[in-house]
Amino acid sequence: MILSLSGPGKKITFLPDEKEGVDILIALDVSGSMSRSRDFLPETRLGVSKKLLKRFIEKRNNDRLGLVVFAGAAYLQAPLTGDRESLSEILETIEEETVTEQGTAIGDAIILSTYRLRNSKARSKVIVLITDGVSNTGKIDPVTATDLAEQIGAKIYSVGIGKEDGSYEINFEILQELSAKTGGRFFRAEDPEEMKAVLSSIDSLEKDPLQSPPKEIRETEYEIWLYRALAVLLLDLILRAFFLRYYV
Repeated sequence: MILSLSGPGKKITFLPDEKEGVDILIALDVSGSMSRSRDFLPETRLGVSKKLLKRFIEKRNNDRLGLVVFAGAAYLQAPLTGDRESLSEILETIEEETVTEQGTAIGDAIILSTYRLRNSKARSKVIVLITDGVSNTGKIDPVTATDLAEQIGAKIYSVGIGKEDGSYEINFEILQELSAKTGGRFFRAEDPEEMKAVLSSIDSLEKDPLQSPPKEIRETEYEIWLYRALAVLLLDLILRAFFLRYYV
């Protein structure tokens, strides 16, 4: 009886189900050509990008995502995180004024994204670069920055947003080169529907199994021991009664 109350049992190790995930850095262009253009009427290139990126973020349940914004310089707005709600809130606050430096520094955005991904343990490291592709300033050129991204195994999925007959110049050739160099892909988005389709395509990226540490649960067997104790007690009572009846 005492043994049963002590909680005898055994430890069982449960391996949790594997989840799939990717480490993704979103590099979003907020330069004048993205925020003042009207080829995505009634919105701007930046406005459409923000809206559709929020939907993209909501669907990446098992990923870590971060956000870099850039114009004439690049700045980290959110490090890699699994908190999709907070990331969406940060994205909502992004405007042209978020970066005061004028121009479009694509190389700086890539190198900052690469730096934030460098310690990632995920097999899949991805930079989603959304821009009109006109790189005209910065501390590092896009091709050199892409070389460093390639060294850490990060793929660049670039989105060239805007129409060629829009109010601002665009340059898709550089984006094609950067993506091809890292084994990523280049997409064009000339209108909101194309942008939506592009992000859906990126959503089907290769995924990396992520597994939580195994958990140990102690499974007690006190019921079995309690039944055994009761059986012994009952047998003892029967034997006592039998002995008293016939031998006393």
